[in-house]
This record gives sequence, C-alpha cells and structure tokens, in this order.
Amino acid sequence: MNRPLIAGIVLVAAIVIIAFIFSFLGDWFWFSSLGYEPVLLTIIGTRILLWIGAFLFFTGIAIANAVYAARSGAWPGSVHKGSMEGVTVFILIAGLLAASVFSGSWETILKFLHQTPFGTADPIFGSDIGFYVFALPFYSLIVNFILSIVLFSAIVSVIAFFLNSRIVKFRTDRGRVTIVEGDEEADWSSLLRRFLPHASFLLFLLFLTISAYLWLRRYNLLYSTTGAVFGAGYTDMHVTLPVLTLLSVVALVIGIGFLVNERYRRVEILQYGVLAFAVIAIIGFAAGGVMQALVVQPNEYNLEEPYLAYNIQHTLDAYGLSKASEKLFPVEYNLTAEDIAENRGTVNNIRLWDWRPLRTTYQQLQLFRTYYSFYDVDVDRYNIDGMYKEVLVSAREMEISNLPSQAQTWVNRHLVYTHGYGVVMNPVDQVSPEGLPIFYISDIPPVSQYFTIDQPRIYYGDGPSTYAITATSTEEFDYPSGEQNFYTSYEGRGGVELSDGLRRFVYATRFGSVELLVSGSLTPESRLLMHRNVRERIEALAPFLSYDTDPYIVVEGGRLFWIIDAYTTTDRYPYSEWQWAEFEGRVNYIRNSVKVVVDAYHGDVTYYVIDPSDPIIQTYRQIFPDLFRDIDEMPEGLRSHLRYPEGIFGIQATVYSTYHMKNPNVFYNKEDVWVVPDEVYRGSRRQMEPYYIIMKLPGEEREEFILMLPFTPRDKENMIGWMAARADIPHYGNLTVFQFSKQELTYGPMQIEARIDQDTEISQLITLWSQSGSSVVRGNTLVIPIESSIIYVEPLYLEATERGTLPQLQRVIVVYHDRLTMQDTLKEAIAGLFGEEVPDQEPGPIGDGEMAVLARITELYSLAQEALKRGNLGLYQQYIDQIGDIAAENSA
Repeated sequence: MNRPLIAGIVLVAAIVIIAFIFSFLGDWFWFSSLGYEPVLLTIIGTRILLWIGAFLFFTGIAIANAVYAARSGAWPGSVHKGSMEGVTVFILIAGLLAASVFSGSWETILKFLHQTPFGTADPIFGSDIGFYVFALPFYSLIVNFILSIVLFSAIVSVIAFFLNSRIVKFRTDRGRVTIVEGDEEADWSSLLRRFLPHASFLLFLLFLTISAYLWLRRYNLLYSTTGAVFGAGYTDMHVTLPVLTLLSVVALVIGIGFLVNERYRRVEILQYGVLAFAVIAIIGFAAGGVMQALVVQPNEYNLEEPYLAYNIQHTLDAYGLSKASEKLFPVEYNLTAEDIAENRGTVNNIRLWDWRPLRTTYQQLQLFRTYYSFYDVDVDRYNIDGMYKEVLVSAREMEISNLPSQAQTWVNRHLVYTHGYGVVMNPVDQVSPEGLPIFYISDIPPVSQYFTIDQPRIYYGDGPSTYAITATSTEEFDYPSGEQNFYTSYEGRGGVELSDGLRRFVYATRFGSVELLVSGSLTPESRLLMHRNVRERIEALAPFLSYDTDPYIVVEGGRLFWIIDAYTTTDRYPYSEWQWAEFEGRVNYIRNSVKVVVDAYHGDVTYYVIDPSDPIIQTYRQIFPDLFRDIDEMPEGLRSHLRYPEGIFGIQATVYSTYHMKNPNVFYNKEDVWVVPDEVYRGSRRQMEPYYIIMKLPGEEREEFILMLPFTPRDKENMIGWMAARADIPHYGNLTVFQFSKQELTYGPMQIEARIDQDTEISQLITLWSQSGSSVVRGNTLVIPIESSIIYVEPLYLEATERGTLPQLQRVIVVYHDRLTMQDTLKEAIAGLFGEEVPDQEPGPIGDGEMAVLARITELYSLAQEALKRGNLGLYQQYIDQIGDIAAENSA
C-alpha cells in the first residue's frame, strides 16, 4: 500500500478520533454536572463495544472472502498487490459505515439483554409479548446485519476474483498500477468453475440467512394490515404462514445443497436451487391472493371473527384501555339552584379564559419589556385559602431574539440576558369589570396575596435554547424596575464549570464560538449553562424515552419547577393497531410511565416512575438503575400538581372511539363508531381538544382535577358520551367512559353552536361588535357534567383588529337543555337559568388564610426594604401601599 494512501487513512482516522474525544468530553462534563455519568457511560460504552465488534466482524469476514477469491482467480504467480489495495480500502470504508450503523442500535441490544416479560402471550404462537417488543427486534437486527455482510462479501469476492484472473492484467510503472487488455485465450467456463466452490459457500451463507429471515417474518404477520383485521387474519394463518414456513425450510435445504455442491462443482445445482425457491415463493403468495379474493371476502366476517377478537382485545390492552371503566350517564334535565350550590366547586372552576387570547392579554399586560415572552399558558390547580382552585399559569421567559439588532452582541446574548423572571397566574373563572383577568401572581418582582416566590429566576425554560455563561465579571441583567435595571449573579449549582482551558476549548469547538476562548469576562468560577430548553434537556439525558410536547411550570415551596410527561412506547405489540403520536411517530403501545421534574433555577433533572407495572420501564430501570426514582420520592407539593397528559389521552380517545365496540360483529360492521366532535373557534369549525376541569365525578364525594373529552356518533352531531382521566393521587390515570342513552337526544357541541348562531340577540351583538375595527372571538365550548345533567359554557372575547390588541372577555353564554342565556358574567348567566346566583366556595380554616396574608406582608416588607437600600423610593412606596391595601382588605 503506497504512502500517500496510508497517510490519508491515518489523517482521516485521527480527525474522527479527535472529534469523538471532544464530543465525549463535552457530554461527560455536562452529564457529570447533573450526576448522571453512569447513564452516559452505559450508552457510550455499549456503542463503542458494538462498533468495535461490528467493524472487526464485518471487515474480517469481507477481507477473508476477498483474499480467498483473489487466490482462487489468480494466474500462476501471486495475488497482485495493486488489485487488493483498492479492495481492502473499499472494505475498510464499508466496515466503518456498517459499524456506525450497527452501534446506533445500542438500545435494541440493551433491551434484549435486560428484557422483562409482559405476562401475556400472543394468541397465535403463544410467545410472551416481551418476545415481540424486546427479542424479535434484536433477532431481526442480527439477521439483517449478517445478510449485509454476506451480500457485501459476495460483491468484494467477485471483484477480487476477476481482478486477479486472466481476464485482466496489471502493469506497474513507477509505483502506479494500471489495467491493460486481458488474455484473449482466457476460458470463461473454466474460470467460473474455479469460482464455483467459493460461490457455493457464499450462497450457502446467503440462503441460511434468508431461511432465518423468513422464519422471523412469520412473527411479523401479527402486524399485518391486509384484510379486515390488524394482525394475522384467516389468509395469513392458512396460506401466508405455511408458505413462509415452507420457504424457510426450503431456503435451508437449498443452502445445504450449495454447501454440498462445493465438492461437486455443478453449476446446474445453483440454477435449479434458486429457481425452485422462486417458484415456491411465487406460487405461495399468489395462492394467498386467490384465497383472500375467492374464499375469505365472500364469507369474511365468519372466517375473520376470532382474529377480530384478538385485534380488539390486544389493542385495548396496548393502549391501557382494557381497564377503563364504563358507566351509564342517564341525562336528566332537572338541575335546581340547590344542585348548583352543592356543586359550586365545579361551577366556580369553569374555565372562561381560553389560553390563546389569554396569552395575548398576558403579553400586553405583563411583559413590561420586549425581551420577555410568554411561550405557553398551562392549566393547573392549587389550594387557595382552602379552596381547590383551577388556574392558568405562564412563565415569563427571556426572548433574546426580541432584543434590538444592535444589542444582540455575544456578551448580551450569553452573559447578560441569561434568564426569565417569574410567572403570571390567574383563576380560570374570574374577570375584572374591564373584561381582564384577575391575577393571583403578577408583575416584576412577583406580587401575590397567596404565593411567596423566593426564587423567581428562570434559567431553564420552554423557549428556544441558547447557552448562557454565569459567574463572569460581567453582571447579569435581573429585572427592570421603572427607568432602571437590577443586576444579579447566578448562585445556582447548574452548569459546567469552565475551570480550565480544556473545558473552554471543548465547548468553544462545540458551539463554534471563539469568544469562549478569548473573552476576558470568563473566570475559573464561570459556569456554562447548556440544554436550557427543558424538553431538549431531558431528551439529551434520556433519549430512549418519548416526551410530551407540553411542559408546564409549577410554583412550589417558593420555587419554580417544570414537569414534563415521559412515555414508553413501541410499535411491536402484536395485534394492536398503529396510531400516530405527535411526539414519537407510529406506535401501538404507550404508557405514561415517567414524570420528569426540572428545577427552573438550578436545572436539576429527576425522573420519577409513576407506572412501575409497565414492562418497558422495568427494562429501562435495569439498564439505567441510577436514573429513575419511585413516585413516592417526589415531594408531596409537586405530586399534587401531576396532570394526566393530553398527549396520551388524545391517542386513547381516538382508539377508544372505535375499539369500544368489543363485539366482533359490531366492530366488523363499524355500527357504532364515535368521533371527537367539532366546535366553532374564531369563526371556523375545528376539532375539540381535551380540556382540564375541576368537577365532581358521578358517585364521588368531592371535586377533583380531571381531563375530559366528549364523543359524538360518526356523521351525527348529538353527543353519545365522554371520557374522563383522573389526575389526583391516588386515582391518577384511572379512565372512565360515561355513555348516554342512545334513545334520547343529548346535544353535541356543534348543535349548541348552531343554537347560539340562531339566537337573534347574540347574532345582533356579534354583528355589532364585529364592526369599526373590532372582532369577536368565540372561545372553547365546554361541556360540563353536573349531577345527571349537562350544561354548556362558551365565552365571548372582544379584540381590536389592529396590532397590539388586548382581548377582553365581554360575555358568557350558558346553555342548559332548551334554555340559553348570555350575560356579562358566569354568575349572572347561572342565575338567569336557575334563578339564583352561585355562592362562592367555602374557604378553608381561617388560620390558613391568615398565614398566607402574613407571609405576603412579610415578603412585601422585605422587598420594600431592599428597594429602600437601593434608593428606589418609588418602588418602596409601591410595596408599602400594597401592604396597606392588604391590611385594609383583611380588616374589613
């Protein structure tokens, strides 16, 4: 091998190794800062071992075959070195690529080695479901890898053989090898006979691998999408399965025949073997089409009935729906004012604020500076003065891109504007006389009568992720106050210490930032905060889980935390129909197994297992024993804010809308398919989304936080039922489906929308408001079950059409049975329908309220003293005035 080629290979290898080392060090420093080094070592260590093993195995077999072929084809003399140099380089490059691809399957191999049985067998082969989820993907990976090796070895063997045969000759001139015209007397027939032993051996390996591949394909019939059944149907079981079994055996026999032919060297054996295999395959699969068309379709239901039952049961099991309870909800229109009073915990938590117009209102009232942003508004609940209250909350985060272009320097983007500040919170049902939200938490610094936030700074959030550097000689911007700004220095434990030149060089390379090397603002105590988007952060730590797209922020113990739902999924559950998940792609099994908590200030990440019965999370716990904690270890204050996520609930609702038909005959004819209804939002028709609500479920004694969604029959607008997922401990995750009587009409959301449109008073008001630069926004239509009745609530917002609009909640529409009213407030609307205003919720013990007031006064006094020390007399007076207002309010 010539020196330039060797030098090139060495240079490329050195670049790859150095890049890997730098990448590993960057990850190692970051994982170490969070205390999760074992997770990284498990992943990287497994990938390295797999890469080395795959590279040696792939290249070793390919080179051995190429050398053997070259010697078989060489004319008298030795194998030509020039011919083998190129082949060897080709093999090494292919080996690098193959090893890289194979090492990417580390998760498949680790799950196989630590697999957990499901305790349920499939109905066809009797194998545990764990075989399909953990073992079958591993076996398929190995077979496919071996198949690629055999095919590649065959290619390089042919190349090496002919490059060293009499067909071509080489001439060497001053180290350069060129191909010249071959021997005209070369005998192609004798040449092929010389290659037959090697070809026979390669074909033996090929058909042996094909035999294994076809054997495994038998199990994949349980994911078949042909016919009336998802999974193996009548034709699959009576034709396709026997054909695959026969082909697997035939391929094995043919392979053995090729091995035997290595001795006899008969070309016709190769030809007849391949021809026989092809004929059997064509006839077998053609027979399947004939069977489906002539036998199954004319009598489809009777033949497919048992397989339909398998499909129904396994789909319900896979999506966690087989444990969903089903109850009859007999709708009676007999609500009284007393019933409303008994359910004031539900009525006083009806959500009037839709998150989209509310987010716009937040941006107009609570941003204060253009470099802040509210990325989302989330629904949660808190105990406020002893009342279980549903709220809307949003984090005020830093939006660097909103800084003026001249201010977007490297120092500002990474050293100065490093964090957001505080949250905004309001109850879902309260509205000011101006149509604006009543705040529980507002302003900068956070002002609240009910909450104390000791650490309002948000270094880790839901917005775009950019790295930040703290503990530098440049002060960090903290928050604005009037005409001046306050500055701070990060005192958290998050981030990677930039304590030496190596660390700075590693991250300067990763981020392509020379400033990390030359900036005089950095000190040995400086810390690099990266992966600051909370979803990106947890995905970088545990990429094997799937994550919900909606992190939400929680105020607890004077601090801010993010909670993100994590799922375990697979698309290998037999007889379970595939669904599309926004956060994962195609799945046919899903569990909300993990809750992830991220500290908004420190960046600490903790994974809590909330569904320990899930076999997939049990397997991950064996692979990564240091990563997961039991849900009982989560602080009680955070556990009270767990929500059942919309991500999994939406999928379950979609599946249940069809698979609630457990009778195979009804399922086959699709006699009772449900759909998620539509509603009118901003003047257009769109599908309803699941919504959170505090309500008292039928048969329960107290209100609880649930996620619900109504159903309507397909092609009809009346409501047929609704699904609820409970979120409060200890009933977290329990699903209940309430079905209405099919003999009585229960209005669906679009029928309510039509009644609203037909009301002359409402239509005239909407037409009037929609003139002169204003527009009307119709909010979500909420279906609210109370006792054995249903009421419907829809808010109306008014906003200007020009830029900088401030949506205001102006009216509330309430519909009950055949009565409809639109009033300024929800209380007035309820009073108009039932003749009495809804009483407020009973407060908790007086001591709790007094303690909250005292804590708030103490907080305001501390803030006032801090402002006084800074010489900000205006801010000092604001805090003193707030203390006076609270004192006056509580003495009244």
